[in-house]
Amino acid sequence: MQNALNEFLTRWDLQDPQLVADTGHACVWKVRTLDNTSAALKIYRRPNRGNETAGPHLMRLWRERGAVNVLAEARNAVLTEWLEGPSLADIARSGRPDEAVLGLATAAGRLHENPTVNGTGLKTLHEVFAPIFDCQFSDDCPTRLRDDMVHAISIGRHLLDTQETIVPLHGDLHHDNVIATPAGHRVFDAKGYIGDPAFELANALRHPKGMPERVRRPQQIAFGLKLYANAMHVAEPRLAKWAAAKCALSIFWRADGTVTYDAEADLLHLLLLANDQ
Repeated sequence: MQNALNEFLTRWDLQDPQLVADTGHACVWKVRTLDNTSAALKIYRRPNRGNETAGPHLMRLWRERGAVNVLAEARNAVLTEWLEGPSLADIARSGRPDEAVLGLATAAGRLHENPTVNGTGLKTLHEVFAPIFDCQFSDDCPTRLRDDMVHAISIGRHLLDTQETIVPLHGDLHHDNVIATPAGHRVFDAKGYIGDPAFELANALRHPKGMPERVRRPQQIAFGLKLYANAMHVAEPRLAKWAAAKCALSIFWRADGTVTYDAEADLLHLLLLANDQ
């Protein structure tokens, strides 16, 4: 990683790197540009940006809707403006969770005010979900988790087959990917998907991170579903179904194909119960 850092510091004339995050698949540094302004340099551990490949393209298209300004990109790195301020997740964890949820809905609504954006190069939800249809279970996988995964996977297949409106999607829009700057909410770290708008905030039901007890409250799930459905102008039951399908997909990703146990098994069950309300 040090060699890659040195390469991009030289290539993009950057100075004073300060490591601010290591997500496992990438590292982020706060750096200074030639004109002495701060920027964020994200370098991926793999030779490419993986499932975030199309993200910078979409952020550029959404620049006037609150998306981060992309300054430069390479096969395995992205340079963006530095966003000063707390994330919505930080705001939630500081004791203002309702403010964070409302802020996320507002940011999403702004991104999708006019969904007619060129989707060339964006990854379809069919491509995103395709691997889960080969999901396997270990012999000691709990029966309820196995049954819930099978149910959620079936829901996901139905949702994919019944998409009507197709729009560009951030793909990972949750509280940690929105910064409350002095100039307003700014969104970053897009995946760059395209598909059903009801998917966009489905993953947000699993967040904010670090508040597992709160996100599992049935009343909190109901509040999020109503607010996020209104923000995206979609049917609440359909968003609830996407929330369960996306939770199952995250469990599948963490299991690397064979599910044994997962810390979100109970959350998946709650999201499936929300589909029956």
